[in-house]
Amino acid sequence: MVTTVFVADDHPLLLHGLTDLIARDPDFLVVGSAQDGTAAMAMIQRDIPDVAVLDISMPGLSGLDIAAEIARQGLATLCVLLTVGASQAQLYDAVAVGVAGIVFKETAVEALLRCLHRVAAGGRWLPAEIVGEAVQNEASRRTRWQELSSRLTKREMEIARLVVANKPTGQIAFDIGISKGTLKIHMNNIYRKLEVASRAQLSQLAAGQIGLSAGSGFPDQSGLENPAGDA
Repeated sequence: MVTTVFVADDHPLLLHGLTDLIARDPDFLVVGSAQDGTAAMAMIQRDIPDVAVLDISMPGLSGLDIAAEIARQGLATLCVLLTVGASQAQLYDAVAVGVAGIVFKETAVEALLRCLHRVAAGGRWLPAEIVGEAVQNEASRRTRWQELSSRLTKREMEIARLVVANKPTGQIAFDIGISKGTLKIHMNNIYRKLEVASRAQLSQLAAGQIGLSAGSGFPDQSGLENPAGDA
């Protein structure tokens, strides 16, 4: 049975190369392609391909955004993400939304085809030596944020959110209607409660987490595999 595949990448030459590579394999049928995430999402919703190969970073919607939306809508399309150098947070989120595969662009093109064959057969292609470590590290950071941020008052959380948004100190004081001196007191309390020593450390700890509840779940790592070990 032929597996239908949709491909999205914002680099035209790479997009053409990927579609040509996949189309040459008789087990796959490329049913569409796009150079931006918004167009890709619309076409996936319309055609419901078996597999969507998505650049993790694209204009409009990222591949990660699309994978999350596909999961939210309960579409049957399985997602394979392409990346040059995804952050630990991106890899964590990818596993959390249930992507079927992650392929690094610097690997041999054969790796993508092997990944697609694995995914089409109902498996996953998530290199444990990279994804596993990222998920563990990111889970630890998020757990630490959830535990420490529960110490913050509502006002302190508001200030922390503005710090993570990279607002200047003077702007933060103006936005919430307090003096710079009062803000400094709040900042010292925030640093103490979060066990950090600077705005940079606060931002690193809280990145992507402000507004998430302590009950947020962590992705299941049991399916992480080592594709390199396959025959």
